[in-house]
Amino acid sequence: MRVLLVTNANELDKKLAALNPELEYCGIFVDDVESAKKTLEKVGLSQVPLYPLNEFKIYANSHHDYDYAFCVQESAYDSLIYQLIGLPMEKIVSVASLQNEKNWMTERHLRYYQEHSQEFEIFVTGISPTEAGIDINEFKRKAINFATSSQDLYYNFQIAKSVILCGGGHSKIRYALIGLTAYFFHYDLSKILAYKSRMLHYLIAFNDLHNFPVPIDIYKKFLREEWLAKKPSIQYVNINGYKTQRVMTQKDIDSDDGGAKAWRNKFHPETRDENIKILDDYLTLCEENNIRPIMFRVPSSEKYMSNFDPRKIEEFEVIVKQALSKHPSACFVDGWKLEGFTYADFYDHAHLNVHGAAKFSAYLNDFIEQLEFNYYRDVNNFHNRLNDSIEELDFRNHFGA
Repeated sequence: MRVLLVTNANELDKKLAALNPELEYCGIFVDDVESAKKTLEKVGLSQVPLYPLNEFKIYANSHHDYDYAFCVQESAYDSLIYQLIGLPMEKIVSVASLQNEKNWMTERHLRYYQEHSQEFEIFVTGISPTEAGIDINEFKRKAINFATSSQDLYYNFQIAKSVILCGGGHSKIRYALIGLTAYFFHYDLSKILAYKSRMLHYLIAFNDLHNFPVPIDIYKKFLREEWLAKKPSIQYVNINGYKTQRVMTQKDIDSDDGGAKAWRNKFHPETRDENIKILDDYLTLCEENNIRPIMFRVPSSEKYMSNFDPRKIEEFEVIVKQALSKHPSACFVDGWKLEGFTYADFYDHAHLNVHGAAKFSAYLNDFIEQLEFNYYRDVNNFHNRLNDSIEELDFRNHFGA
């Protein structure tokens, strides 16, 4: 397989060590040619043509001697991938963090859960606002947070299936907390150039690339089989997700809207329709296994909400209402409707900091415990109460109001 390799010279030897030695390099494009030259000599690839990074687009557009442009990033969100803008999506493969074990995060979380499944009553799925916005330490019942940055509804559902069906479906899980965002139904990780490197994360966890345009058997040929087969230790697994003490400054508040406007013209009906079906399947799976699905939207800043496309907000709420109508055991907690959150509770417009996460999670904990109270008070009427709005339930006051 003939490839153009686009990468940084930093730790190039470690990156190359993870790659399939049978790859045929038509050229390697790097930010530091002299440093990369020494590395290639050391690993026996001195014959490979080496070019400055800024020559990649000219070469890629004027040569047809390669099968794929292969981007090896330092991390999932560095800007190197933008060198490949303009190439056909089916000609691009991108990976990141080959020097460490970040690509095994979900796989390690699932293995950890499998070994401790009888400890947990709650699991959480979602994207980065959910990861940042849920603090499992605020729950009375033991919980595990599988939410992570860029994770779309499709892979949230794959996680849910792994959790719910673990041990033949004999887990102690009682609640599935399903984090949603106003743009979630128009979002498919596998179709977005900037997040292409995250696909390796889910190849390792599920052997699945969803709608990725490069076939899975081809994708695997970029990496050593023994590298893909690794099973890193689960001794230090963070089951609570990323949290930060950072508080927004006035400059942060004034500078942008956290990406709210970026979604204004991004309507993807095909993706939306697929995600509606995925959510339906997710809720059905919960119901079939006697698990209460609680959908929720994490609070966002006032500026983020005011700048978000009202059409998407309305569509989101219609989709959620339809899901609630079809699935009587499900309920929805809308963090956008909750009062008491200020800029001091966020680290950016779309993400709660550790203080905001504790506040929102304590609220969710009260919601769950009120459901439990209602269930044991009158089990026959439980399902009639599940869809009470959060404002109608009797919660402790966490907001000083």
